[in-house]
Amino acid sequence: MSKGKLEGKVAIVTGASSGAGWQISRRLAEQGVRLCVTARRRSALEALRDEVDRAGGECLVVPGDVTQDDDVKEVVQTCLHHYGRLDLLVNCAGVQTYGYFEQLEWTQIERVFDVSCFGYLRFARAVLPHFRAKNDGQIINVLSMLSLGGAPLLSAYTAAKHALWGWAQCLALELYPTGISVSNVMTPSIATPMFDHAPTQLNRAPRPVPPTYSPDVVARAVVRLAKSRKARSIPVFLQGRLILFVNRYLSGAGNFVLGHWGERLQMGPEPVSRSEGNLFQPVAQGVGPLGSVPPTPKWKRWGSVTAALLLTAAGAGGLALGARKATRAHA
Repeated sequence: MSKGKLEGKVAIVTGASSGAGWQISRRLAEQGVRLCVTARRRSALEALRDEVDRAGGECLVVPGDVTQDDDVKEVVQTCLHHYGRLDLLVNCAGVQTYGYFEQLEWTQIERVFDVSCFGYLRFARAVLPHFRAKNDGQIINVLSMLSLGGAPLLSAYTAAKHALWGWAQCLALELYPTGISVSNVMTPSIATPMFDHAPTQLNRAPRPVPPTYSPDVVARAVVRLAKSRKARSIPVFLQGRLILFVNRYLSGAGNFVLGHWGERLQMGPEPVSRSEGNLFQPVAQGVGPLGSVPPTPKWKRWGSVTAALLLTAAGAGGLALGARKATRAHA
């Protein structure tokens, strides 16, 4: 990728202390983008800044909590004061909690929405007056394939992502006559520290639904969107376009698979006691792009999709058999 289109631009990246936010910051810096990175953990952001500096980039650290209006305003104002401009907002901060819906603490449900949904809205509201003043700018939202579907044990996080997808579409329509664009990345399961931080009611270590991808998949998609300004990116096939196909044409079979094995796929063998995780207070662990669950090797990814297709086919066959039995019973 050439630097041309992005070199010299200024971007705010939220949730930059780990995971996709960290890797997005690195990839944007490689393109010559000047960064303002934010998250709750100053020490983690400073480690990111040191890495960007060593690679020849420019990175301003402004710690803040996306749930606090004053923090959000401070990040934007500090960025503008330091660089004198702002061209790009990358919304990436997020938290999640694992458990059956009726067992989740209501305060945890509210917190997931406040960070993973309203945090995006707060930052968008803070940057839009500056974008409108120059009739230019871009908002890139790191969403999820869960924005278009669902999974057991993740009702609060999935609902927040659905809400974000609806908001992003409305915002794009409002900004349609302007020079301001809204773009969205629909991420698959990413091997980030989010799963090491997430609280769980199930006393087992949470893990992403396999196959799991490197955070660099998301980072490269963000760079492409920053250059193209397209509305949406689905960067992978197995946990991206294939899922959309299944949801559209084989939804019953897909529900059969997730309904029977979705919970098991999201719980590791390690026992944990983590009722709050990093929801309300940051934790020291998990600095950098990768978490304890590594990306799935490519050969295993294709093996897992073969197994998933077989399960889906079995589910479709079971559903069809059940329908035929029901028809005969009523005949």
